[in-house]
Amino acid sequence: MNFRHLRYFLTVAEELNITRAAERLYISQQSLSNHIGNMERELGVKLFTRSPKLSLTYAGELLVGTATQILELQSQYLSKVGDINRQYLGVLRVGISHTCGLALLPDLLPKFHQEFPLVEFSLYEGNSTQLEDALAHGRTDLIICFQPITTKDVVSIPLTEQRLVMVVPKTFTDRRFGDSAWDIRARFSQKADIGAFQGEPFVLIKQGNRTRSIVDQYFSRYYFKPNLILETENTVTTLAMAQAGVGITICPELFLRALPTPTPGSPGVDLFPLTDPSTFGTLVAGYRKSRFLSHFGERFIQLAQESLSLNNT
Repeated sequence: MNFRHLRYFLTVAEELNITRAAERLYISQQSLSNHIGNMERELGVKLFTRSPKLSLTYAGELLVGTATQILELQSQYLSKVGDINRQYLGVLRVGISHTCGLALLPDLLPKFHQEFPLVEFSLYEGNSTQLEDALAHGRTDLIICFQPITTKDVVSIPLTEQRLVMVVPKTFTDRRFGDSAWDIRARFSQKADIGAFQGEPFVLIKQGNRTRSIVDQYFSRYYFKPNLILETENTVTTLAMAQAGVGITICPELFLRALPTPTPGSPGVDLFPLTDPSTFGTLVAGYRKSRFLSHFGERFIQLAQESLSLNNT
């Protein structure tokens, strides 16, 4: 049994589905099943029950904690050794939401790989709750998300201040304001008036997401009841729906980098910023105080700050 076997086991333990776990690991289902079977024979215990559905046995639950600790110690050791010998060998495991990663990483990763070509970059995607859980349990070295981070023992490094922006199909603005549409666009480009769009269809990220919580509080503060026609886990989907003229969405300004390119004939969108202080948030990088953060992990945070600063000027 080696480190790879432990990673395979933890992936299956997280998914409790061989097909999904194999897809995450980019190996065949048969190969993954063989690895798990070999581990069970070596240990002399069953790690999973396989009917009526895949679940951990007591021995499997014990191994989850042990394997997590072993892999975390391995990661910390490789990071320390990489810093000691100045070759910067190791793995940097970063947790980030899908949309934030889409907006930030295409600019950031090439710069990071240029400085640290021998460092393996591992990406974990999830919502705020999932990212904090991954950080707390040692599955990531650092996470990038919006404040607040509620997990204890975490250092938060500010990356950028972000405001929320209404993404409104141009057809909505034209239909609602007619001949005054251009005057409205000029006025709302500085400060949106949410009440002006009462009754229009909205497409929002699902509840439980940190951005959605801020949006819901904003709606409540202004006694606004959205005509919600679609909720989704993916902000890119909400942006695509706005671009297609389906509904209005609201997202952090940074996420507009993920706005799909309009198709021929697409009406396009108007961007109206929300200016209420409650709709401003700070994007941060967080890592655990009790855990060694490698030099290349610290440098990744610095590069993120630089990238966001350049793009905001």
